[in-house]
Amino acid sequence: MSTPPQRRATRSLRPTTRQRVRIHTRVRAVSATRPKARPWRAYAVMVTIALLVTAGLLAAWLIVWQRRGIIWPALSWMAATLFALVGMRNAAPGNPPIGSLLDYAAFFWAELLVAVGLTMVVVRGARVEGAHRPTT
Repeated sequence: MSTPPQRRATRSLRPTTRQRVRIHTRVRAVSATRPKARPWRAYAVMVTIALLVTAGLLAAWLIVWQRRGIIWPALSWMAATLFALVGMRNAAPGNPPIGSLLDYAAFFWAELLVAVGLTMVVVRGARVEGAHRPTT
């Protein structure tokens, strides 16, 4: 039997052209998976929605109770909250379909309460602003 030829013990630091081509043509399998949704993230979304609604209702109650009139920054904040709640709902883990527990536990109630608060502020503001008009 013959012995295989021995290779040189020294290697050059710079690869040859053939080695470079071989390096660039290798294909590696890469797989990516999404992490599983954690239940606490869904609860955190519901608590955040509840806090936003509480802040909106508290602001609406203060404006109506103090008979402030139409306060445009408060109206725009409450209207923006209506649209922000949709984004919060869509950020829930797992992208739940319409009619899930998240909707009935937090989202529908939140939309309703913010809309009621916004309506109260508009109606009371219109009454206060209308009472301040001079009659001719």
